[in-house]
Amino acid sequence: MAKALRQRLTRQESRLETRTRLLESAAQLFARGGYEGASVDLIAESAGYSKGAFYSNFENKEAIFLELLDIHKRQEIDALAQLLAQDIPASELLSLIRNSESVRGSDFDFGLLSAEFQLQACRDKTFAKTYARLHRTHRDTMAGLVTRLFAKLGQQPRSAPKDLADIIMALTTGLSLQGTSVQEPPRKGRVTGAILLVLGLDHFESDQSR
Repeated sequence: MAKALRQRLTRQESRLETRTRLLESAAQLFARGGYEGASVDLIAESAGYSKGAFYSNFENKEAIFLELLDIHKRQEIDALAQLLAQDIPASELLSLIRNSESVRGSDFDFGLLSAEFQLQACRDKTFAKTYARLHRTHRDTMAGLVTRLFAKLGQQPRSAPKDLADIIMALTTGLSLQGTSVQEPPRKGRVTGAILLVLGLDHFESDQSR
């Protein structure tokens, strides 16, 4: 029984590795050649697997495309949630947020990939429905985090949290795409600084110290 368990865990680990490599391959190919330029065959071949291995993990190209978006957005949200979970003074919390860039700085190609997501949604009505549903889920989660942030700071947001969440997500994507298009590496704190400015919290730390 113990041997069977070890074998099962090994198969699960192997499948996870396969899935991870396919996702990495897809991200690179989508960013390089766009959605249309990256076929299932190319994704599988670039990852070192057969097309059968792809279909044992993903239903189709659209599925892996959307999973990449979901993973990236969840990483961004989780990073902010972890900061908000800390029991620290408001000014220290804002300082941590300002000096963090979550996962954006480590994924230089995501600006191009984000543009591809939106272009594909414009081209394909079926994809657009799934994309919109995923976007709403992430926006609502981000709106909840915005509400928590203002509550911890004892402040009132200037706009509806969902509107602020939309702005934050658009700003993150736009600055990432801009950095990619002009071939400039992301500058630490650039995105978070812009987000705090939009939220009206850019002077909060200095106001608190007076």
